[in-house]
Amino acid sequence: MDTSCMEATREVLLSLLKATRSAFLALDGTDRILGVLPRTDPLPGFEPEHLLGSTPAKAFKADFVRVQDGHGAWDELGYYADLSGTQRPFQVRRFEGPDHPYAVLFPGAVRFILATPLSAYTALEGSGEVSTALHAQELETINQKLRRRTRRLKRGMEVLEARNNEIIQEMNLAVELQKSLLPKSYPDMDLVGFTHRYIPLAMVGGDFFDIVKLSDDLVGVMISDVSGHGVAPAFITAMLKSSFDYLVSAKTGPAQLMTRLNEEFSKIIDTDHYVTAFYAIFDFGTMTCRYCNAGHPPQLLAHTDGSFTEMGADNPIIGMLDSFGYRDESVAFRNGDVLCFYTDGVLEARAADGTLFGLEGIKRSVGKAFNGSLDTMADGMITDLIQYMKDPYFEDDITILLGQVIDSL
Repeated sequence: MDTSCMEATREVLLSLLKATRSAFLALDGTDRILGVLPRTDPLPGFEPEHLLGSTPAKAFKADFVRVQDGHGAWDELGYYADLSGTQRPFQVRRFEGPDHPYAVLFPGAVRFILATPLSAYTALEGSGEVSTALHAQELETINQKLRRRTRRLKRGMEVLEARNNEIIQEMNLAVELQKSLLPKSYPDMDLVGFTHRYIPLAMVGGDFFDIVKLSDDLVGVMISDVSGHGVAPAFITAMLKSSFDYLVSAKTGPAQLMTRLNEEFSKIIDTDHYVTAFYAIFDFGTMTCRYCNAGHPPQLLAHTDGSFTEMGADNPIIGMLDSFGYRDESVAFRNGDVLCFYTDGVLEARAADGTLFGLEGIKRSVGKAFNGSLDTMADGMITDLIQYMKDPYFEDDITILLGQVIDSL
């Protein structure tokens, strides 16, 4: 049950107990008391520590009981002796079953007792039948109020459940939207091969990447990260994907594309979220890569000789400035090189001493698996991350995109 519903149930029960100066006891299958409400001064002369773990017979030491009709439960009228030996009269109603509305407050309870002190009973001891009838009537009135409160609580729970189902449906739609943003396949080219691994922290995340075949010799690679987690970053990512699809072309360089994206998003985004992005065009005719890094972590080219080229961030994040002229950079690549793209969730994985996995961790992982397949390299990097971290769970979305330039014959 939802925590708020449980608290509401507890408050309803406590208000009834306060009005009647009663105590509510929960028993397990062996008739031992698991819990008691209220927790402070539940009954005159009885301490909670004395009640918990004991059976009612042992705790109350009853020496007189009269059983009466209880309309689906049963009542007891008896003198119960407290710790001091003082006998006090109580009206006790017993309930059975783990499906009782208040069972959620006491896990493991299967029986319940509502004990009400009969302060007037001592004075009316000579007319017990009349007193019993009066208190039975009072108890029935209380039970009616309790049933009405329970019905209202049940209706409230039904409303909460319906809203929860709506939220689940909306989240499922968001998950499907997230899946639709990622490439369903890689470009069919003899020049380069790709693989990726994507692990969102929540059901939906803010990481996005795309691979576009611009011509026979040109391939564009985009990777971005919207800050935060959940539905809002996912929808900002969807807008980013839509804008990228509209703007990308063989004639639009990385800096031009970033400048256009920034112009659009600086007008649209009015939240605390921000967007880092990296876009590169690989020209296999000239074996050069033109890229524009907008506040994204440095991306890597891993060369066959064991060296690495870092493609750092020389431009501000998307949406920070209303107008900014983004700039291109250019680097060379060779046959057999591995293209390493990732988001900051990979870099910021932490060891027990707080040290980040960082670029050096990526370089170690890539270098170790360089002679294997791209899938082996990607899986190895995920394994290295998990082994490196203090706790076996990620603190951010994890996206790894790897490509390898295929040797020309």
